[in-house]
Amino acid sequence: MVDKYVQLEVEIFGHSEILSAYVVNTGHNDMVLGMSWLKCHDPTIVWKKGWVTFNSEYCRNNCLQHAPQVLAGKTPDLELKAAGILPDLYKSFADVFTEGEMTELPPHRPFDISIDLKSGATPRHGPIYSVSVKEDEELKKNINNQLAAGHIRPSKSPMASPVIFVKKKNGKLRMCIDYRKLNDMTIKNAYPLPLVKDLLITLRKAKIFTKLDLKWGYNLVRIKEGDEWKAAFKTKYGLFEPLVMQFGLANAPAVFMHFMNEIFRDLLGITVVVYMDDILIFSETEEEHVNHVSEVLRRLKENKLYCAMEKCTFHVSEIDYLGLIIAPGVVKVDPAKVTKAVEWDTPENVTDIQSFIGFLNFYGDFIEGFRNIAKPLYGLTKKGIQWKWSEKENEAFLKLKEALRTAPVLIQPDPEKQYFLECDASDYATGAVLSQIGPDGKMHPVGFLSKSMNEHERRYTIHNKELLAVI
Repeated sequence: MVDKYVQLEVEIFGHSEILSAYVVNTGHNDMVLGMSWLKCHDPTIVWKKGWVTFNSEYCRNNCLQHAPQVLAGKTPDLELKAAGILPDLYKSFADVFTEGEMTELPPHRPFDISIDLKSGATPRHGPIYSVSVKEDEELKKNINNQLAAGHIRPSKSPMASPVIFVKKKNGKLRMCIDYRKLNDMTIKNAYPLPLVKDLLITLRKAKIFTKLDLKWGYNLVRIKEGDEWKAAFKTKYGLFEPLVMQFGLANAPAVFMHFMNEIFRDLLGITVVVYMDDILIFSETEEEHVNHVSEVLRRLKENKLYCAMEKCTFHVSEIDYLGLIIAPGVVKVDPAKVTKAVEWDTPENVTDIQSFIGFLNFYGDFIEGFRNIAKPLYGLTKKGIQWKWSEKENEAFLKLKEALRTAPVLIQPDPEKQYFLECDASDYATGAVLSQIGPDGKMHPVGFLSKSMNEHERRYTIHNKELLAVI
């Protein structure tokens, strides 16, 4: 029996969206997602592990995803080292690491988020949803706190989005705004997020690292003056409009990345790399590092940006950043990801295979001949192919596990040194390893490349396949 109709924010491995659902007795299941949802998002699911990967075009364009699933791991021994302690060298920047809640309204900047509507768009608004007693308490508290901080104000907007509540992992409630209708009529900002590989290549000479994690994220950015009414939200206590950027606005990730890049524009790739609210400062010497960190903290203070002390790490020679382990001149596979791969259960269907391959794809640079080894597994993902898990597929599955378990440490390439490229080709794929001579005088891999051949290329002669690998 249907009790009521609600809207929820659902987060799965960093993929977040707001969806509508009927409240029914689902037994031991928290939620049942139907075929229409599956067809729309087209996720890759590993049922035994409860892992889900969202790579569809719809998800990339419409659903907020934090760092990709393969980047989510942490390395405990690194987190303990120098984490959460502000060195005396930076005590003058103690106010950057403020505790408590945000109580001030950020200033307007050139990077305020604008909400530009498509031509012909007309104001729309959603319903008010009923709330439980606990939700009502959180709603009143949230509205009062935001009003006191000046983050929202009463509104007369002709359009408004509804409010929903999501339970956090700690059991507390978080108030969210369902901006789906607004996002449908918003002109999208194409400002890109950086590629992880591009960020890491700038770290080849670095010997010491500091990682900073910004606090309050999107709320540090104002909504462009005059656009506040478009982001209005309605509650049982009235209609309000936010003055700061809200989670769920379509262009929030692009605007925030642009903001961060502009603050550190002249430092990017020189002493700093930035991915959203994760800042990594790198230097060759301790003396330089103090100056570099101080400059970053100065800019954060100047722009009234704040860090979460417990998530910051200072002056270490090895650090976890975006799921990889970074050390002087080298990049390593995150041990947590190795463990995850090694413990992966034998696939039982196509989606299991797709999830496993998708997981390992991120580490393709570490696996020699990845495409060739994985060829039997790719074969099972083709349309019209009947599922059959034979010794051939199982051998490929185990080889890939072992390849990641024994993955080499990659050196950071030096553009001033000679490169060595070794190419090869099989009946189904081309591959190569790019290497350089390291400081120890020995040859070390920079990365492994591989590519599956198409049907036409597979008919090449052996000689032409070898040439194809070079090309």
